[in-house]
Amino acid sequence: MTLALLPLAAALLGAAAPFPDAAPALAAETALLSPLAAAQPEAPPPEAPGSPTAETGVAQLAERPGRPWFAFPSIFWLPETKLGFAGAAGLHFHVSDGTEASSAFLVVGYTVQGQGSVDLSSDVSLRGGTLLSGRFRAVHYPDSFYGIGPSSPIEAREELTRRFAELTLTAEFPLLDRRLRAGPRLQGRVEEITGLKPGGLIESGALPGADGFSALGFGASVTWDSRDQVLWPTQGTFAQGWYLHFPSWIGRNGGYSRGSAEARIFLPLGRGRVLGLAAFLEEAHGATPFTLLPKLGSTRYLRGIREGRYRDRVSWAAQAELRLPLGGRMAGALFGAFGDVGPDLEALTADTLKVAGGAGLRLRLTDQGANLRLDVAGSGTGPEVYLLLLEAF
Repeated sequence: MTLALLPLAAALLGAAAPFPDAAPALAAETALLSPLAAAQPEAPPPEAPGSPTAETGVAQLAERPGRPWFAFPSIFWLPETKLGFAGAAGLHFHVSDGTEASSAFLVVGYTVQGQGSVDLSSDVSLRGGTLLSGRFRAVHYPDSFYGIGPSSPIEAREELTRRFAELTLTAEFPLLDRRLRAGPRLQGRVEEITGLKPGGLIESGALPGADGFSALGFGASVTWDSRDQVLWPTQGTFAQGWYLHFPSWIGRNGGYSRGSAEARIFLPLGRGRVLGLAAFLEEAHGATPFTLLPKLGSTRYLRGIREGRYRDRVSWAAQAELRLPLGGRMAGALFGAFGDVGPDLEALTADTLKVAGGAGLRLRLTDQGANLRLDVAGSGTGPEVYLLLLEAF
């Protein structure tokens, strides 16, 4: 959830939003689908007549003398966390004359189930359009593990508590009029696992990372973004691929690699209606810690399935969402998704396909499309409720 506050905060400042495409869950592990692409400056959206863009409108608030900062609270409800509370604060600044806006954000969240996180993020714009970004997370997260594979039974559930600290650094260089961007990324992570069930699969030590791990990964990402808006797109496309390798000779791990590809397209249907389509594929190789294996279920893909309910070395999903204006600042959404996990691409079949869907309401908080989102979704195991900021994609 804390991640969801970052792009809204940036919209209030009129600055480039760090990690606006990160998943808005407190555990933030679904953010691994696109952890750094959003740290890059968004392509300048075309300005529609009579409506402010992400670089005008509320941007004037940030430029107001004495107001280059913000602070605000938020509440949320997720199947994995139940009721939670969060607060965000940020600062807007310029490194030197003639550079684009730079920003720094601090977001803190806590839930009634004892899950908490601290998220510090910053992006610094240099002359020529180069963006240097960094993000530090510290998370304490009582969680559930259901085993590995597309058919893991609910009876296999094990309780655990994950504590991790993670630092991500990136340098992105604009290409093709800033619609295309690419650059290197570096990620370090230290994690420990506690509160295990005696005699359980995790406690047996059979899974990589079961006794904790530390790792440093090197890689790169490439992103294409032609959306007209970041927070509530009405047309355009977004595509991203990233890859990280974590060698065994740095830290305490067996050596592993992870990569992902994601694509989204937004089609205007007239009268304010928009059809959004999205798909992703994530794959892991080597001795990947079990907490970092690709998974299904989140606030983004397959809403209605709890985050991490299914995980394996490969995960994929596709979804569609129809967004409908209801009048004033209200809008509605109908959505559906399907996907699965498996040990490799060849093992994926239709026999274990997961399907989920539902409907929701949106309350627009800013002219740039930062919404308060209420979704009710199901997947055959009963309804799940999501109350949080920003869209699934």
